[in-house]
This record gives sequence, C-alpha cells and structure tokens, in this order.
Amino acid sequence: MGASLRGAFFSTLWSRFCCNKAAQTCAECPLVAACPVSMLVAPLRHESPRGRDVPRPFALRPHSYGTEVLQPGESFVFGLTLFGWSLEWFPYVAMTLEAMGEGGIGLRVARNGGKRGQFTVEAIQGINLFTGEAQLILQGTHTWIQTPGGPTTMTMTWADAEAWARTLPTGTLSLHFLTPLRLVDHQQLVKRPHLRPLVARLLERHDALSQGYGGTPFDQEHREMLLAVADGMCLVDDETHWVDLQSFSRRQKKPTPIGGLVGRATYVGEVQPLLPLLAWGMVLQVGKDATKGNGVYTVGD
Repeated sequence: MGASLRGAFFSTLWSRFCCNKAAQTCAECPLVAACPVSMLVAPLRHESPRGRDVPRPFALRPHSYGTEVLQPGESFVFGLTLFGWSLEWFPYVAMTLEAMGEGGIGLRVARNGGKRGQFTVEAIQGINLFTGEAQLILQGTHTWIQTPGGPTTMTMTWADAEAWARTLPTGTLSLHFLTPLRLVDHQQLVKRPHLRPLVARLLERHDALSQGYGGTPFDQEHREMLLAVADGMCLVDDETHWVDLQSFSRRQKKPTPIGGLVGRATYVGEVQPLLPLLAWGMVLQVGKDATKGNGVYTVGD
C-alpha cells in the first residue's frame, strides 16, 4: 500500500500546488525556493535542486505492506512523518492528504467503473511515537489548517529518543520489522538482519536528514564507536523472511523491486550505546524506499 500512497501523494501535491506547470523542471522555475512541490517531491520530476542523493523530508507509514483489497465502507490508517524544518509545509500536506481521496489509490478496477479506490479523510492526528500522545489536527468539515506543534505532543526530538531508550532493557535487543527492510551492503542485498548494515544505513540516513533539514550529524568518532558496538552484537534468533514486492516507476517506466525483510530478530550483546539511535530510527525509518513505507520497525517486545 505504501507505494500507492506515495504515488497518489506526489501526483496530488503537484496537481494542486504547482503554480507553474509550464516549467520543464522545478530547478528552472522562479518559484522553486518557495514551492511545496519542489521542497517535498521534486525528484519525481527528475530535477531536485538539492541533488538526487538528498533524502526527501518525509516518510510514509502504511498500516500494512503488499497487496490488499479494501471493501466499500472499510477504514484504513496510514502515517506520514515530516522531518526538521519541512514541518512548515504541513498545511499543504494536510490538504493534499484530503484531496488524495478524490483521485483514489491503488489499481483501476472494472467494478469501480475503471477508477481507483476513492476515500474520504475522517481525521488527521499528530502522534508521538514515544509517548503515544495524540493531537487532533483536522476532523470533518474545517475552514482552517495550521501547523501543529508543541514538544510535549506530536513533535519528536533526539532527546525524546534518548529518554525512551533509557526505559529499554540492556543485554538483549529485539527488533520487529513491520514493513520491508531493504538494505544494500557492499553492493549486495542484505537477506539476513545482521545489525551492522542496519546501523550503518541508519547513521547515513540520520546524517543526510540532519544536513538537509536541520540537526546535528554524528562525528566520525561516534560513528565508528556505534559501528563497533553493532559488530559485537550477535544475532541469536532470526524470525524474519523475505517478501518480494514491486512498485511501478514512472521515471523508468517499468516495475522496480521494493521487497525486503519482515519479521522479528533478536540480538545479544552490549546494546546500550545503540539504543538511542535505534529508537530514533523508529521515527526516521531505515533502508531503501522509506517514502514508499519501507523500513518501519519497533524496538522491544
């Protein structure tokens, strides 16, 4: 479902808020520095002014992965995380999420008259993943959308991750991969959930998001220490399995693989130095295709 949600989000945001559709690229548009399309999804049009290696300032959190059929009247939930200063674009995101229902998501099916599945947004909430606190942002008919905030509600910080990590047991680590974890290490897909590749990719993602959207990257000494700790962790119980999934790429005009590992993995070792980073990774997500909902995991039981 994540890939369908991302495709609908991208196309709806562009159709609703691009004010200069005659421009061949976002990079040559005079509005590029003040445009939510450029800031959030420009790479879909091949020309991110920040470079293609900069991760997008959001990640999707679908409630499930893979193929799913929703019947008329059924409800579903999904999440979207904004990073750093991109929160200022939240009103555009909220309006886009509402409008997505009109165009629909998923495949076009005959019993829908050749249309995608349409939906209406019942409510939008801000959720703090560490505390479980929720803030109602939008519900039903509305005339005003404002950027939510408040460090005690939905806004999550590294300090929150550190505080939450202190509640976790040490010595044993359990990770539950809820959506596909797709990691590449030494140019090879990672088919077993060894901890070092995960920590290495998580460090890279943290630093790239920090540099792009506000935050403090890790210094080299800290990075090397965390990688050494990850090297010392032993995978003692692997209950993961590989799922093969595909997403249609408009850029490449063909299906692309987005599958990965799902399930639970347990490790033993001196895990305590890694816990704040792993807790923060629950917010960031990790691995390839986080904007399509991959890399969602939880720490602990």
